[in-house]
Amino acid sequence: MVMSDEKALLPSSSIQGGNSPSKPGWFNRNRKSLTLVLGLFLILQHFIISPYLLDLWEDASYDSNVTRKSTCEQAEAIYPKSFDVSSVVEGQKDRLVNWLSGAVKIPTEIFDVMGEIGEDDRWDVFYKFADYLETSYPLVHQHLKRTRVVTHALIFEWEGSDPSLKPLLLTGHQDVVPVLPATRGLWTHDPFGGEYDGEVIWGRGATDDKSGVIGALSAIELLIESGKFTPARTVILAFGIDEETGGKVGAYHLGQWIEEKYGKDSISILVDEGNGLAEAWGQLFAAPAVGEKGYMDLELKVETLGGHSSVPPPHTGIGYISLLIAAIEKHPHKPHLNIESPLVNFLACGADSAPKFPGHLKKSIRKVEDSLLSKHGKVDRKALKEVEDWWVEGSYLDGTLPKGMGNAMVGTTQAVDIINGGLKVNALPESVVAIVNHRISLASSVAELQQQLIDVISPVAHKLNLEVEAFGNDIQYHDCHMHQDLSGPKVGKVILNVAFNSSLDPAPVSPFTVDSPAWRLLSGTVKGVYATRPEAKLSAEEAEKTIIMAPSISTGNTDTKRYWNLTRNIYRFAYQEGKGNRFNNVHTVDEFLPADMLVEEVRWFANFIVNVDESREI
Repeated sequence: MVMSDEKALLPSSSIQGGNSPSKPGWFNRNRKSLTLVLGLFLILQHFIISPYLLDLWEDASYDSNVTRKSTCEQAEAIYPKSFDVSSVVEGQKDRLVNWLSGAVKIPTEIFDVMGEIGEDDRWDVFYKFADYLETSYPLVHQHLKRTRVVTHALIFEWEGSDPSLKPLLLTGHQDVVPVLPATRGLWTHDPFGGEYDGEVIWGRGATDDKSGVIGALSAIELLIESGKFTPARTVILAFGIDEETGGKVGAYHLGQWIEEKYGKDSISILVDEGNGLAEAWGQLFAAPAVGEKGYMDLELKVETLGGHSSVPPPHTGIGYISLLIAAIEKHPHKPHLNIESPLVNFLACGADSAPKFPGHLKKSIRKVEDSLLSKHGKVDRKALKEVEDWWVEGSYLDGTLPKGMGNAMVGTTQAVDIINGGLKVNALPESVVAIVNHRISLASSVAELQQQLIDVISPVAHKLNLEVEAFGNDIQYHDCHMHQDLSGPKVGKVILNVAFNSSLDPAPVSPFTVDSPAWRLLSGTVKGVYATRPEAKLSAEEAEKTIIMAPSISTGNTDTKRYWNLTRNIYRFAYQEGKGNRFNNVHTVDEFLPADMLVEEVRWFANFIVNVDESREI
């Protein structure tokens, strides 16, 4: 039986005349179009629809609560076994404040260009600082051997009873960045007054780094004074005098001195100034720098013929160098986060513990972790790129980091900081120089940076008819699309060199998992000191709070670059919680350190010294 409306549902089959041929059906008439649509659908399904549906499936099926092995396993808190070390610091706040205040009052400023010690009298202030330390810490100077290295750099050795144990090395620097005379009026407290207002110690160096020098010396003075501790493991203190200009005099010779006496790989663990405590995503972290970026100052020089400015060429040397600088800034270095970076592990720690950690970022970092722990062990590149993108832009957009900080953590940065050229308004400049500061990503190198600079500068210089000499080699630029006839004499020369003998590859990365005894000691001491902080005794809520250890990196350089031969276990860390984006106004106006923070830093130093001494794992 046929339904009455069948003809309305099927193509028409009416016949016009008995002998007329039938018209082709609808399907036959539209066969080509249907085939084309089907083909397009299959293409879309393969390249667009399927991946999209797969992502939806992954998102729907991804369970962030699935039990998995974390790449940020936490160490247990460590407390000294022999005695209550924190007790030696109790009631000592006034003494600690006075010790740091007195140190800040001595203006141990260091400048980019310094003459020889003994010839440049700006070094002489370090005599006064050494005298101050000797007066302030009589027990340290009585029980530790002090050695002057290159006159002003200081070594203190607290000899242990067991020479088979590798020494502990604590380092810091006596020098501070200068206070520009023009900024004096901006300071609300005398930069070298060492003023204490009942809560805060004010002045240049209060945090960077006289708090580190005074913190270590105070801890040892109080330990000796208690009569409860005599080291089995030798403790060495090394205080440089020019960290703020690269440690080319102080730390350089200190490192040589220690290596000559104790040998390569002779130190159990080294702690220098560096990252501290900070809150992120509703969780407090301790984030020691386990590595630091490389460094290179580029000297970009343009040499041209001089002459009278009344008959100028199209570009003077200043014009040429301006175009070259513009090219450099137009081609910033692409950020790159490799899977070995401590910054990947830092985010894994955040995903594990922080209640406000971004959900999308947690999913990405989990995918990276899971891919590494899978059978094939092949990293999920898409997820890793999402993590990289968060550091570059997302960390600023979601308010986690100040603008530019995340990008600086994962990429090579460049900053044109100095330019000089021209002596007379009616004379063409014959030599113009710019200095470009670079901080090199952990994933890059000095060689790679130099090659990129050549690749950026050469084509621009060629178009301007300038010769190029880069890092001691003449560069011949060849381009298959060259249309200019530049066979005539060159109008000048571009010279690329390393300025100030400043090139440095990124630092070796120190161990940062609980498999490492050094990391366990550092982490365990931090957790033990945090658990016994004064606030923890005031309420159950405070006592329940935790601190998470997470590895990070330093975007700048410390004196540790002079100590690489001594140990793999180098940690740049200060038990201080930074206040504000500038971390207590370091390197700017109104530098300060809260007194309670100083007390906790000294308590950490004392506990760390004893914990390392009691350990037999390193």
